[in-house]
Amino acid sequence: MRIFFLCRRVPFPPDRGDKIATYNVIRHLARRHEVHVLCLADGVADLANQSGLGDVTKSVTAVPVSAAAIRWRAARALLTGDPLSVAALAESELHAAVQQKYDALRPHLILVYSSNVAQFAEPFPLTPRIMQFGDLDSLKWGQYAARSPIPLKWVYAAEERRLLAYEQRIAQEFAAALVHTAAEQRDFERLIPGVPVDVVGNGVDLDHFRSAGSAKEPGGIVFTGVMDYRPNVDAVQWFCDAVLPLVRAEIPGASFTICGDRPSRPVRRLARRPGVVVTGRVADTRPYLDKAEVFVAPLRLARGIQNKVLEALAMRLPCVASTAAWGGTGLAHGDGILASDAPAEFAGHVVGLLRDSAYRAQMAAKARAAVETHYRWETQLARLDRIIEGFAPVPVAEDAE
Repeated sequence: MRIFFLCRRVPFPPDRGDKIATYNVIRHLARRHEVHVLCLADGVADLANQSGLGDVTKSVTAVPVSAAAIRWRAARALLTGDPLSVAALAESELHAAVQQKYDALRPHLILVYSSNVAQFAEPFPLTPRIMQFGDLDSLKWGQYAARSPIPLKWVYAAEERRLLAYEQRIAQEFAAALVHTAAEQRDFERLIPGVPVDVVGNGVDLDHFRSAGSAKEPGGIVFTGVMDYRPNVDAVQWFCDAVLPLVRAEIPGASFTICGDRPSRPVRRLARRPGVVVTGRVADTRPYLDKAEVFVAPLRLARGIQNKVLEALAMRLPCVASTAAWGGTGLAHGDGILASDAPAEFAGHVVGLLRDSAYRAQMAAKARAAVETHYRWETQLARLDRIIEGFAPVPVAEDAE
């Protein structure tokens, strides 16, 4: 089949949540189908990343969008009543490029990743369209509203309502709707009743994320992620404020490494605190995961599966997480991962793992086994294959002579 794949960013390198998911889905689909990627790019520099998709796609069409343009369109949407998330990405050049590509190639199927780029598939109702919501982004804005002061609380609450209305319409108009977890499926069925939805989960590259057996740094704790993303910033601030002092009171040599690109000013300021290291961008997170003894995922603003958690577990790194981050995994408590939202209990889990090497080794083995059992990409994406098969064009029989 000829498939158009629409997504928010150039899906290479796979170094953040949405790019990890889109890259692996594209790579999988390209083994059996002709895949054309159409996407926005995070500025002109991101266009260079298209070359990383050369071996797995038939073509890549990327249109750069500037942060200034995103802010301007979002601000204008405050007055028009459109969802900010959708209006911010309404890049006319990509709309035109998709139309041109569609007219030239006539795809059999359009697969869209994330509702804020569904707009680029809306003009083609005669072609089957699959909407991979990942999670319902409208609920994320509700989380932001709950933790924001006025007037941002009002802005975010309005965005939750507007975007949900848009998600409801898209779900009804597209041929199929997908989410990543059973919890998201329940949310979808509650908020968009009557529309069938399937679960196609994320996975982890088990060959790439495999411990090299590096020497551990005693007391080493690590977090990975893009560090100008609000949920990640909130997570490390809360951990440094509420949990790390409790850990260091028990284990004075404990250290916390914040490993990730684009650390915001609040994150950089955390490096002034005893025991906190902020790396900024690194070429490869695996050495930092490999030398740590514990991974933490203290995300209070979290939905769905956290790729960072899967990668840490694959590296045989025990994880202590918020209940939101843990819930997305679907793993049993103690199956390589422990969870709490209470600072003292969270710190207790971390201290217990740091102090007891035998317990830590047991949890490390469980962590790797859990992702091997539940999060192989080929297993997750076999479900997508079955869904796509339902939209395969029917061969036209040739007239018998």
